[in-house]
Amino acid sequence: MKKILKIIFSPRTTLGLLVIFAIALAVATFIENEYDTITSKILVYNAKWFEVLMVLMVLNFFGTIKRYQFLTLKKLPGFIFHTAFIIIIIGAAVTRYIGFEGRMHIREGATSNFIFTDQAYLNVKASAAGEEITLEKPLLISQVSDNQFKETLAINGKGNLDIVYKDYIPNAVETYEENKGGDINLIYLSMSVQGHQDEVVLRSGEIKTTHDFSIAYNNQSNPNALQINGEIGNLKIIYPQKIKTSAMPAMTEGEIEAGAPGKFEKMHLYEPEGSGIAVVLTKVVNDAKIKYATSTDGQQLPAALLLDLTYGGKTQEVTIMGGPGYIEYFQKVEVDGLDLNIAYGAKKIELPFSLQLNKFELDRYAGSMSPSSYASEVTLIDQAKGVREDHRIFMNNVLDYDGYRFFQSSYDKDERGTVLSVNHDFLGTWITYIGYALMIIGFIWTLLNPHSRYWDLMSKINVLRKKRKALALLVLTFALSGTMSAQQQEHKHQVNPYSVSEAHADKFGELIVQTYEGRFSPIHTLAVDVMHKISRKDKFDIPGRGKMSLMQVFLDIPLNADFWKTEKIIYVREKSVADIIGIEGKYASFSQFFNENNEYKLREFAETAFRKADAERNKFDKELIKINERIEVFMMTYQGSMLDIFPAQNSENNKWISWDDKLARQPITGSLRIINDDLKLPVLNYNSIMRAYMYEVVNATNSNDYSKADKILGYIKSIQRQSGASDIVPSETKIEREISYNKSNIFNSLKNVYGLLSVILLVLTFIDNISSRKNKMVSILLNLCIAILVLGFLYHTYGMVMRWYLSGHAPWSNGYEALVLVSWSALLAGFSFMKYSKITLAATTLLAFFTLMTAGHSSYDPQLTNLQPVLKSYW
Repeated sequence: MKKILKIIFSPRTTLGLLVIFAIALAVATFIENEYDTITSKILVYNAKWFEVLMVLMVLNFFGTIKRYQFLTLKKLPGFIFHTAFIIIIIGAAVTRYIGFEGRMHIREGATSNFIFTDQAYLNVKASAAGEEITLEKPLLISQVSDNQFKETLAINGKGNLDIVYKDYIPNAVETYEENKGGDINLIYLSMSVQGHQDEVVLRSGEIKTTHDFSIAYNNQSNPNALQINGEIGNLKIIYPQKIKTSAMPAMTEGEIEAGAPGKFEKMHLYEPEGSGIAVVLTKVVNDAKIKYATSTDGQQLPAALLLDLTYGGKTQEVTIMGGPGYIEYFQKVEVDGLDLNIAYGAKKIELPFSLQLNKFELDRYAGSMSPSSYASEVTLIDQAKGVREDHRIFMNNVLDYDGYRFFQSSYDKDERGTVLSVNHDFLGTWITYIGYALMIIGFIWTLLNPHSRYWDLMSKINVLRKKRKALALLVLTFALSGTMSAQQQEHKHQVNPYSVSEAHADKFGELIVQTYEGRFSPIHTLAVDVMHKISRKDKFDIPGRGKMSLMQVFLDIPLNADFWKTEKIIYVREKSVADIIGIEGKYASFSQFFNENNEYKLREFAETAFRKADAERNKFDKELIKINERIEVFMMTYQGSMLDIFPAQNSENNKWISWDDKLARQPITGSLRIINDDLKLPVLNYNSIMRAYMYEVVNATNSNDYSKADKILGYIKSIQRQSGASDIVPSETKIEREISYNKSNIFNSLKNVYGLLSVILLVLTFIDNISSRKNKMVSILLNLCIAILVLGFLYHTYGMVMRWYLSGHAPWSNGYEALVLVSWSALLAGFSFMKYSKITLAATTLLAFFTLMTAGHSSYDPQLTNLQPVLKSYW
């Protein structure tokens, strides 16, 4: 037991329970959005495992109070704070098991003293030997859950009645299967009223009223109704007034005397005198069985609950209509002589007082039929206590009385009735409120308590700050928060006017980085992909800095984040987006995406775009999503969160980390500690090494002496090569080839060559074909273009082979490379003829050109790094 309690009370268990709790709430929200509230209750909120989770959390909080000895004066705020969670969970339990919710419907001038619950119940009443045996079972039923249940009622020593769930059909509409041995006969009537055509379906023994006109089928309860009597095949019609008849299609007229029966048959029109109604028999159904199916036309209909009732050795299937939101309507059922009344729906609960609706008021927006507000003027009447009070219930004004709370919920279509939502959870509500109050008190007291963990952490932070000042590491950009608003705050840092030298930036690009997908590549590859993503550029011309390579910019961004936040390097394609931001041209700075209140200008537009399904997104939405990605990549660049350049110590799966990872603050052990004989760092870890490197780079941009920075780069390279992943990291030769591949920009260069060649080949081919005789100059130019084309395809093939070699996957692994192979095959096919087809060559060149164009400026991307998984992880 001690071991079990130790596990339950442990901090790890606390974290695990909170994580499970958060995931459960997220999943429940998803289920509720995807299905409905009932399904989320069945699968999460009302599930036994969720209740067990709540109990474990309460026990864990008790254990936390004991483990940290919060029952002392110094730690009293912590005791209050943790106790608040326990009280809140207890309040939730009281609400769950004692409280209930319902609705009260009142018409103007009427009084009501009862409500119908939101919870649906199965209510069974069995009458036997003068006694009534009842069953009242709350039911939560969903289409995606296991709804099975079985209930047994003991019938006064005469055996048991078993009630077993069989099926559930939401929005159930009745259909009929003819000649199935059932006991239902139906007639289908087409009724014309003032030019409108209605269909009326009547069961034998039923009467219906439509357009204030009653029609009965084998039902004599209303002598003024149009009565249809008899069996299928021998139906008679009778009405207190004369009935005019017309036989179709000849429309031969006839008449049935008042009060006298006449034949009622198909292909005849019957018009009762003075009614303005015309009736036609369109269909008869004999010996039918009812079958229920879910309506597909969006109707809001009651559900059908199918049950198997077993009594006296006999089993009978019954269908009960109702469900949540429907008032329980008892249906009479007989099973082997046992009389039953069964209902499925909201339970009626009588209140110890009543409400009278004096007036319902509805206000609408000016010039519109849309409701702006509505309210109920009611009188509360409690005769037992002699209370009679007038109240006004509207949107944010509730009526509280005797543990009940009344909210304005809805109203009748004719605006002469109100629907009030009712909550009865006085105890649970106040327990929860007390828990919230204690949580606030504990939180504030913790901030003010000098003995709290908060102040202990603050003192440690101050010590760390002093140590950082002693190290004189001025690169403060790495401490920036990850939120957009915080990043937009004004900084008083002095911007370094000098850029990192291109030579040193290229050396930094030779370091190995582990991508999100686990591949090891030079930082140069990541830099190319990042800068293409942000700017769609290979080179930059920055005012005050001059021309810079993408590798220089990539390294300089984390060094001078404030400077780069004001530089227009983020690509904006659509003018509509540029207008919202308030810029001219195709490029914006990071700071221009935020207003003077540090609010993201595109927030609402981006949220709308992300909520839409892919098929619903227009060009504007897609551009917003791309811009959002560019901004996030820019943020991740100056934070350095993508630079996983250090091998995690003792990692079993060769995981590498960035210098800002918590693991990067662990002291370096083993033979690598020797490098600190030179660096002289107070604490040798990856974080301190990288900060020292950044510090030396900042100094070098001013002095142009990169020797110390180069030395630290050498140490980082040594760390990478001596890691457990030394056997799988690329060799220095392969690193050089990959950087050379990146710089050559093969596919982007070929795009321009293919585009120019395709136009020239088409023009020359056209001239060659319409000329009456051979033109020597045209032939020379054609042959020259074809020679260049062959060289281009050979270079193209070289690029594909290099990509295959560097990435480790074959050229046919994606659609782009498959198109290249098709182009290459078409070119070879053209040369396979002795007199090659110039049209084929021109078309092939166009195909290659459009292939590269479709892939986009980001080189489709032949840069070997996929940022999309990184962005998904960041989100």
